[in-house]
Amino acid sequence: MEVDASHRRVRVTMVAAALGLVAALPAAASAHLSGRGATDPLSRAVQAPCGFLAYDALHPPTYQHVVVIMDENISPSQLTATTAPYLTSVKSACGREGFMHAATHFSDPNYAAATSGVTTSAGAMTNNDNVFHQAQVAGDSWKAYEESMPRVCSTSAEPYNAYHDPAHWYSDLRTPTNTCATYDVPLVPALGNDLAAQVLPSYVWITPDDCHNMHWIAGCSQPKAQAIKTGDAWLGQIVPQILASPSYRAGRTLVFITWDEGSGNATKGVDCTDPKVYTTQASCRIPTYVLSAYVRPGSRDTSDQNIYSLLATTEDVLGYPRLGRAVGQPSMRPGLGF
Repeated sequence: MEVDASHRRVRVTMVAAALGLVAALPAAASAHLSGRGATDPLSRAVQAPCGFLAYDALHPPTYQHVVVIMDENISPSQLTATTAPYLTSVKSACGREGFMHAATHFSDPNYAAATSGVTTSAGAMTNNDNVFHQAQVAGDSWKAYEESMPRVCSTSAEPYNAYHDPAHWYSDLRTPTNTCATYDVPLVPALGNDLAAQVLPSYVWITPDDCHNMHWIAGCSQPKAQAIKTGDAWLGQIVPQILASPSYRAGRTLVFITWDEGSGNATKGVDCTDPKVYTTQASCRIPTYVLSAYVRPGSRDTSDQNIYSLLATTEDVLGYPRLGRAVGQPSMRPGLGF
């Protein structure tokens, strides 16, 4: 079979990343993917390495890094072996939340909920405290790595979408020091450089652009029908490189792959954490995968979880006080053993 050079580079990169040999993010990750890598046998063979360290519930592990990757508008049933072969491998090799919900509809307030515990209107600066600021106060580091961002702390320039970049909207990251202009950065080359230098921040937020987040916009190189497969292939390039890092292999990095909301009919502003709502609105359901050296392969937590739980768990892991509606939420740790 004839294979073009760009496809060959993707295949070699993915296999090398799975073996822990790649430190720097390849330039190919910034381009619109062809989608063919998602059905390639080598792509399907890339496994997320979880469960290779023993979990002790009496002495749970201490993490130095938490990575959150948020995609767009997908319900769990849409991610199949055909549409999402990489995530299917993650499901069997790591863990997932089986009963996870968004905070609300539509998309943008969920990004605020995941980072501040409060849903806020899209396109408006807010003075709500947030996990990025918490990292600063604690003397820790943070970065938001934004695919296709034209410059640091930037407004929208499609396919980059600032509405999906929560760090952009917090006023306490602008004053008295504009840390947004330092740590809200284009994904390429920043993530690859930081992985190569082994300086991954304490709190990491990663946003794929609108051609790779499974939502799709007009102008993407692949048709809308390929949106999920293209996004899955993108994750298949990015995630294995994080998992190949020495920090992850030593059990010090925790990775969440999640979505802002499900697909389908949605009522704007509803509370998707309310059983009376999510039992009638299937679009409140979202997939969430948890990757850690301690997560038992194939594990599935069936407890009731939501985006506020994700923030609560992140803050617990990093030693920060819980914010907003993260207070009182159950931790995701017991159900998956990380």
